[in-house]
Amino acid sequence: MRRLILLLLPLAVFLFAVQPVFAQRERDTYTGNSLTFEVSGEVRLADSGQAANGVPVRLERFSGGIVDQIVTDSRGRFRFPSLQRGYYKISIDAPGFKPAQQDVDLQVVFRTFLVFELIADSMKNASGLPLLTDVIDARVPAAARQDYDNGRAALQRQNYKEGIAYLEKAALGYSNFFEAQLLLGMAFIDQKEWDKAETALLRAGEIRPQNATAMIYLGEVYWRQKRNADAERALQEGLKLDQKAWHGHYTLGRLYWDMGEVVKAGGPIGMTLQLKPELAEAHLLAGNILLRVNQRERALVEYREYLRLAPKGEFVGQVQELMRKVEKTLPEKNP
Repeated sequence: MRRLILLLLPLAVFLFAVQPVFAQRERDTYTGNSLTFEVSGEVRLADSGQAANGVPVRLERFSGGIVDQIVTDSRGRFRFPSLQRGYYKISIDAPGFKPAQQDVDLQVVFRTFLVFELIADSMKNASGLPLLTDVIDARVPAAARQDYDNGRAALQRQNYKEGIAYLEKAALGYSNFFEAQLLLGMAFIDQKEWDKAETALLRAGEIRPQNATAMIYLGEVYWRQKRNADAERALQEGLKLDQKAWHGHYTLGRLYWDMGEVVKAGGPIGMTLQLKPELAEAHLLAGNILLRVNQRERALVEYREYLRLAPKGEFVGQVQELMRKVEKTLPEKNP
């Protein structure tokens, strides 16, 4: 099967003459203009219909690249305002529930409202329960909880300064406020404040040592800082806690790619494609890996899948040009 070939890559690395294409991008920040677009929605629990409060919702370009991440409010609502025209995908990957995703076309429609119903995953993981209202520590004082809600609401409005201030106040109001520390870490990642993100995520890990989400995001922080050994350790520990965390596998694969460990990157990217086959950039990196080990026909398969998933992707032109060069090197098939 095509997904498994990445797990069986040969040991010898063939450095192909054509330079592979891979986007290693920071998170995007959109600014408003005279013509902006918006995605909003609601997240509910499928078995009870209750609003899912505190669930992380991620907005990405359809071609890949994180735009924003927020968490749902007390009504299970989320909102991404002031977007630019384009194709997006909204994904939810909450521990204990099956991943959910919907694609959004904001080429013509200005506003879209989505409804997600989270389905409980029959395979429990060690990362704990999702961040819902009824699982936030009951010992959190009311004032700290209010600061947390205010901070989360401010982040939804993309007011990071206000949101971070509220979350820091909430964390001071209750020293073991895991959700506040985790959300602080995510907010600092969005702001590229790596040292502060590390501090918040380390504290979240101290409060809940078995939480995969905190560990995987910590690994991403280390990767962004090029602290390769720390990133590898954190990501591997997070994946031990939750082997189905596609974000952890993907980040680990990108880490190995950056380190020049081409063959070693194959395993995590193969797992990413098994868990999240619609992730276009994972197919792009898979093609690059296969090209480097001289699996040119298989690389073309992955590049074609990238083009299918991201027909208007940022790297479409580069991939098409690369494919033409690769195809010229293949032996002609007899009719």
